[in-house]
Amino acid sequence: MIKKQSSGDLQSRLKTRKLLGVGECEDGSVPLSKISQILGTDDNYLQTFPVGLRLWQVTTSIVFSLVALLAIFIPIPLFDVLFNTQCNDESVLPIRLFGAAVTCVALHCWSSTRSLSRPVIAWQLLSESFYFGILLLVLIVTLWGRGLFSFPIILIIALILMSFAISFYFYGVMSGRVRSFLRVRSTVENCAGGNGNKYD
Repeated sequence: MIKKQSSGDLQSRLKTRKLLGVGECEDGSVPLSKISQILGTDDNYLQTFPVGLRLWQVTTSIVFSLVALLAIFIPIPLFDVLFNTQCNDESVLPIRLFGAAVTCVALHCWSSTRSLSRPVIAWQLLSESFYFGILLLVLIVTLWGRGLFSFPIILIIALILMSFAISFYFYGVMSGRVRSFLRVRSTVENCAGGNGNKYD
């Protein structure tokens, strides 16, 4: 009888927590209040994000924007500086097309910098991770066959690899696949910890 009553109290407490939107889940998100949803109150201010996420979003947005502008307006000097080779006129069009594609990526990054939706930010970070991963693979395969490795190229590859690791880490945190030890917790209790409480 005592166990049954204790189990009933636990279920009642969990339902109340879910209704009020109290506590924090393992992925760092705060459950949205059902009452606030009915009343039309915005609960986005309760969301917590990993430390450094917003700074990383703004940084990647600025970098993508600068690369896009340089590729569109000064493609030949950009190519010569990065690859330490002479760029001919036939390479101007592909470089500017690359700049146009990076412009779309930059706009996508800027749009997510003010977003409060965890799925939207997670997809943006996943897109960045895929971009950096594919770019890294293409650079290594292409330059390996031509033997064009130099100090600037190695530095660029290292920066791309670091960017891929950071974006993929933040994606794992925002999607709930990686537990973040750096996030700011809004409450002491979390959703998983509620199951371990004992009631007499």
